[in-house]
Amino acid sequence: MTLTGQDPALLRRLNAAAVLRTLHAADELTLTQLVKTTSISRATVEDVIAGLDELVEEVGIKVGDPRPVGRPAKRYRFRAEAGHVVGLDIGPHKVLALTADLKGRIVDRRRTVVTPETGTADRIAAARSVVRRTLRAVGVEPGQVRALGVATTGVVDPADGRILISDRLPGWAGVDLPAALDGLADGPVLVGNDTNLAALAEHWCGAAVGAKDVICLLAGRSVAAGLLIGGKLHAGRNGAAGEIGVMRAFGWYTAFDRFLAYGGDAPSGEAAVRVFEAVREGDAEAAAIVRAFARDLAKGVGAAVLTMDPELVVLGGGLSGAGELLAAPLREELAELCLFPVRVESSELGGESVALGAVRLALDHAEHAMFGVGPA
Repeated sequence: MTLTGQDPALLRRLNAAAVLRTLHAADELTLTQLVKTTSISRATVEDVIAGLDELVEEVGIKVGDPRPVGRPAKRYRFRAEAGHVVGLDIGPHKVLALTADLKGRIVDRRRTVVTPETGTADRIAAARSVVRRTLRAVGVEPGQVRALGVATTGVVDPADGRILISDRLPGWAGVDLPAALDGLADGPVLVGNDTNLAALAEHWCGAAVGAKDVICLLAGRSVAAGLLIGGKLHAGRNGAAGEIGVMRAFGWYTAFDRFLAYGGDAPSGEAAVRVFEAVREGDAEAAAIVRAFARDLAKGVGAAVLTMDPELVVLGGGLSGAGELLAAPLREELAELCLFPVRVESSELGGESVALGAVRLALDHAEHAMFGVGPA
């Protein structure tokens, strides 16, 4: 881009974005370091900083620091606490809200229990309540929330955040979540599918950091897949990319039933724990159940691997805690089905992966508003 004297507003915006990005990526920088890193003149950097008092502050000499000889260098930091984002996971069994500062550091988490049978109005009321609770806990007003990211089960319309299809929550299809959650943030309410946002979290701070092409599974009572292509979330034209489980021939709908049969009357999560504990103790029946589950997983994942040729498959969701007990047989099954070996890793983000993806979705919006110079 060629800038001329006729572009002063754009030039100032570009300079401000460069200074903010540089400070955001560092703890503290001197004025000299800012000038060198941004390649902007000293006078311009000082002028830009003067107009960014909400997000940039000058840092004084700390107690215990050596006293400089002569005039101390001006030092600045990015005020991550000047704004916040919230990530909200609205699922069949829980509603979880994470509040983060503008550097993505989680400063509070609040959770409430729901069930698949919870009505739509009550589920939305629980979501609104849990967001208010987390904001109160850190003394943040809705006007200080720059974006609210929301993750939920079902196919989400990429255009407006409405739930198009949901087979896990009765009455959830058709819900307009941005409207239902209006007023909880000054910024927009951004909605995405839970598995897609779990993939976003893995790429941000989980097993897929640095990877470009990734398949992320959420495996538990149900199974779903999220796709990253070129390091970017791929939701598809209708928001339905990765919905492999609808093809019942792959067996994802009934795969978990084996765990339930072994666990007897135990709840679904506890039934899986019993199976994996039995595998550790050398139980042949339990080992066969895990192998059969991995085989069912591999049918759908293998089709996606052959389509995408990814560098990584991340095993997330409730069964990720099994680690290599499930990752190893899945890896072996995929090796039998696919042309090339593919790396399989278990997520270490636990039950917060979906909410963390919602945080990342909100942060992306906030960062574009701070550092971008064009439309989102």
